Amino acid sequence: MRWIGYLLFFLFFFSIVTTHAEEGGYTVDFYPTQNGSIDTSGADATISFWELPLWVQIAYISGVILASLGLLKISPIVLARIKNLIENQSRQTILKYILNNPGCTVAELSDQQKMNRGSVKYHIYRLKLVDKIILKKIGKFTRLFQNSGTFNGNEQMIAAHLKNETCRMLLRAILDNPGITNQELTEKFHLAKSTIHWYIQQLSKDNIIVSKQEGKYRRYTVNADTKMILLRFMPPSQPIHAQV
Repeated sequence: MRWIGYLLFFLFFFSIVTTHAEEGGYTVDFYPTQNGSIDTSGADATISFWELPLWVQIAYISGVILASLGLLKISPIVLARIKNLIENQSRQTILKYILNNPGCTVAELSDQQKMNRGSVKYHIYRLKLVDKIILKKIGKFTRLFQNSGTFNGNEQMIAAHLKNETCRMLLRAILDNPGITNQELTEKFHLAKSTIHWYIQQLSKDNIIVSKQEGKYRRYTVNADTKMILLRFMPPSQPIHAQV
C-alpha cells in the first residue's frame, strides 16, 4: 500500500508544479479590428479532454484517482455502519417480541416477524451473548425468555404451555369451569378423548392443574398456586372470566 501513497503524492505534487508553471503563460483575448472595435464573430469551439493543457489533464486525473481511493477506503466503514444499524433494528424488534411473548420459539419469531430462521438464530445468539435473553428447553421446544429475573422456573413452564393453542383453550375452560370433566371438555371442543387425556396428563404432571375423583368422574381445577400466573400470562385476546 506504500507505493500507492508515493504515487498519489507524486501526482499531487506534479499537478501543483505544472499548475504554477502554466500560470501567467498566456492569456486569450478578443481580436481588435482596424477601427478599434472588438471582433466577436465566429462560434465557440468544442475541444476534447486530451486537447486541454497537460496540467489540467493531470489535475483532473489525480482528483479522480484520489476521490476513488478515498471512496474505497471509507466505503467499508460506511457499509459496516449501515449493516450495524439494520442489525440493531432487527435485534431490537426480536427482543421486543420476546418481551411481549415470553416462551416463544425461533420458528414463531420467524413466522411473525417475516424473517428467515437463519437471521433469527443469529440475532438470538447475539442477544444471548450479551445476556439479554435466556433459552430454556421445555419439552421438545427451546423457549426464549427475557434474562432479567422476571420469570421463575414455574412461570417459564406455564408460559410455554400457553403457547400451545389447544392447551390454552383447555386451561381457559378449566379456569372458567372449575371441576369440569374430561367428557365435558371433549364435548366442548369436539376433540378426541385421547387428545384431551394427553393434554390433561401434561398439565397435571407440571402441577398446573389438579384432579379429584367424584364417583365415576374425575374433575379438574387449576392449582391455586398457578391460577394468578395463568391469569397474568393468558393472552388478552382471549379474556378469562375466572373467579379468583
